[in-house]
Amino acid sequence: MIVFGVDVLKGSSRSRTSPKYALYVVENDREWSREVSKNRLLRYVREHKPDFIATDNIYELFKDKQDLISFLKTVEPKTKLVQTAGKHSLSKMAKRYGIQMDPKNPFDEARASALLVKYGVGDVVSVFGDRTIIKVSRNRSLGKGGWRQNKYRRKVHNSVRHVFREIKKILDERGIEYVEEVREGYGGLAKGILIIEQPRENVPINSFRLKDVQVRVEAIEKEKIEFVPLRKQQTYTIVGIDPGTTVGIAILDLEGNVLAVESKKGWGYSDVVEFALSFGKPLIIATDKKSPPEYILKMRASFNCILHSPKEDISVEKKKALTSRIKLLNDHERDALASAIDAYNSYKNKLKNIEKKIPEGFDADEIKAGIIRGLSLKSMLERAPAKEESGEVKIAEHVSIEEIRRRDRIIAKLKKENEILEKKIDELKKEIERLQDKIYSISSEEHRRLREKNIISSLQSEIKELKKEIALKDRKIVELERKIDEIRKARFLQLKGWRIVKLLRKFTKDEIERVSSSLGINEGDIVFIEDTSGGGANNARMIARKGIKAIIVCKDMSHYAKEVFELEKIPVISSERLRFMILDDYALVHSEDLEKELLKARELAEKRSIERIEKLIAEYKSARNRLIS
Repeated sequence: MIVFGVDVLKGSSRSRTSPKYALYVVENDREWSREVSKNRLLRYVREHKPDFIATDNIYELFKDKQDLISFLKTVEPKTKLVQTAGKHSLSKMAKRYGIQMDPKNPFDEARASALLVKYGVGDVVSVFGDRTIIKVSRNRSLGKGGWRQNKYRRKVHNSVRHVFREIKKILDERGIEYVEEVREGYGGLAKGILIIEQPRENVPINSFRLKDVQVRVEAIEKEKIEFVPLRKQQTYTIVGIDPGTTVGIAILDLEGNVLAVESKKGWGYSDVVEFALSFGKPLIIATDKKSPPEYILKMRASFNCILHSPKEDISVEKKKALTSRIKLLNDHERDALASAIDAYNSYKNKLKNIEKKIPEGFDADEIKAGIIRGLSLKSMLERAPAKEESGEVKIAEHVSIEEIRRRDRIIAKLKKENEILEKKIDELKKEIERLQDKIYSISSEEHRRLREKNIISSLQSEIKELKKEIALKDRKIVELERKIDEIRKARFLQLKGWRIVKLLRKFTKDEIERVSSSLGINEGDIVFIEDTSGGGANNARMIARKGIKAIIVCKDMSHYAKEVFELEKIPVISSERLRFMILDDYALVHSEDLEKELLKARELAEKRSIERIEKLIAEYKSARNRLIS
């Protein structure tokens, strides 16, 4: 048997770049591995024709159902695709069958998938039904026609009919029934279809092409992907039940993991049985009472399983300690879960020791179940009926009456010693239970202290974060108070003949956007630019679009920016001719100086406008004179 184990190494089936895969091949007693691309993987599959291709998740290999179907159509019908991680993770299934693996190593995961399939574990991916269709048709176009077209058409259609009849003959010889559909053509058949109610691997015809004819053999697809187990695997469970008006039920697996906890008022007996069976086969039925109720005994008989009841009724403190890590809705769920956990704990050490002795490839849960039922590990591993005893007859040895009496005395003495030892064992068990109850009580108190310590630690962390937040807000308040003082100062100076103008620290896009969002640059505003370096035409246009009245600058700006402001008729005033003060977010300019400079700027602009007009007239006259002369 050849099994290909595959796991994604890097990339994804849905990514644009081609992913890489870890390929691990188990071929009888030989094993080997490769890092492969998807194309090389397909080439290996075609070359080696494996019995199985195993992967923990089919969508690591295929991006969708159509991609999966396209792949399965290219491989041999006998090659089965198997998904190994279904209801349980790959690591859990590997552990169950004793396979060592590193979940972070793709080659280990590929090996685990291959070995699981070798041991009969996994679900076969089924996308084709038990129906196959054979299509026989032309392999070439008949063309546009010509004086020999009819002769050529007759030749092709006759070839299609001949191949169709040969395929039917092969099927008839094998006794395979079919339904046929044909479309007549000139001189023969244009197309023939055979529908067979059998899986693709049972049909002795493969797809092929001839000069004039093509034959396609395909399995008919199912509506949805199905997963068919290689072999039935039994999941064994430990079921704890608290009977009554409200029935509580808890279900564990053989590793002590909680699979379900449920409680319902007026829950019917048959519904409880159905709920328990939905998680697997109950191996142990557990109760918290020393004397099992009739309901529990009836449930044990229904499942034909082992009954676990404590030596003494489980105390409330012990139940709370056993179930402290699980969030439960009521006392019924608590009692049921405590019963199941107590049953698991009674077998825990034995199962852990046995688990270490199970060789690779054996179903650990199956062996554990057999051992709980009383079978030996050896008999479970042999998995074979006991050998028949040889037909030899042993000759009975002669025993004297004295010897018989001596042996009877020894037996009586041993029985008496056994009774004494049994009483001693009972006393020790009671002492153990008393000490366990005390331990549970102490651990419960310790758990409470630890919980209080965690709550205190959490509150201290929260206080620390709140203090940080208060300090941040205090700094914000100080900043806002400083700004309020600044605004008050500006308002006072405004009454003394000063004017507030918007301040740009730098002539950059980010600074313009910051001031626009925080203070706003509106139509009719005057903008003071403290540092004009780096400001170009784009930044000038950005401000000009706001509809501002004037620009005040501390230094000369670029001629590109000046040209923009001149075109927009926005005066640019130097701060050297003004009395001004710069605050954090504003600048204050003496109103009298500002009005004088604005008047000068308007006069200068008018003068330049007149000069430009006179220059244009002079150029026009000069050009006209040249034309006349």
